[in-house]
Amino acid sequence: MNGICELYKTYSELKESHIYPKFVINYTKKTGSKFLRKLEEPNKRMQDGIKLHLLSKKAEQKFSLREKWFAENIFVPYLKGQTELKYTEELFFFTISFLWRIIVLELKTSKNLKTTWYYDQIIKTEKEWRLFLSKGIFPKNYNKTYLFFTDRIKENNSGLKGVDFYLTRVMDATIVSNKSENFLAIYGKFNKFIFWGNIVNFGNEEKLNEVEINPIKGKFRIPQNLDYFPINSFLGNRIKGISNFPSPNEKQQKKIEEEILKNIETFWETDAGQSIYNDNFNLNN
Repeated sequence: MNGICELYKTYSELKESHIYPKFVINYTKKTGSKFLRKLEEPNKRMQDGIKLHLLSKKAEQKFSLREKWFAENIFVPYLKGQTELKYTEELFFFTISFLWRIIVLELKTSKNLKTTWYYDQIIKTEKEWRLFLSKGIFPKNYNKTYLFFTDRIKENNSGLKGVDFYLTRVMDATIVSNKSENFLAIYGKFNKFIFWGNIVNFGNEEKLNEVEINPIKGKFRIPQNLDYFPINSFLGNRIKGISNFPSPNEKQQKKIEEEILKNIETFWETDAGQSIYNDNFNLNN
């Protein structure tokens, strides 16, 4: 398919670009079900993640270099138990590229985005991030990005269901805003990694030192402390909202059960199995 590359704004052959990196899709399938399901469309099974014809081959290659860096230096080491993670400017680029794709996805698929109070801010952010990704022009206005590492939940006093599964397994991407119109962020998560970039600051951002990504280099020490009202509030509301999403229909539930029963002991040993068990047994006792 030919069209305009969203990154370089040039006419070229467009690839089917993943919103979530391919290595994330592979890991999620390897450690759970071989099929994926959208939260809002539980009856639709997918063998791959969300893809759109967005980028040229040149843009895809540029992004894939940073995805490889993230997989090798952050993703795999953390999932293997490493709790101190050094990083370089590659992390900032990877984060912006992931969050920028979420903006592009929202611009292409959201029906009501133009009617929101923050639409102009989103357009400005998309342009500033695109210029950084394509030409290396540092984003002067929208450069605060964050990464929070999650893990298996040991205690749940929230009254919410599916907390472990959301924080350690779910892929999610959205724009976060509030009714007071004094906070705006681009949010994306996969597995045990939660990213966001502040567009409109709420206040008390000094509390985010442990999760803030330095654009040049830095080190994460895990576990981190996250005491930031807009994101903490969003996470609670998001998990609650997702628990109210429709469940797969009877036919699809039967397919899920059949897949698990093929090797039930192996399933409970997977990351997905451990998460489901934790939510439904350990955290409900």
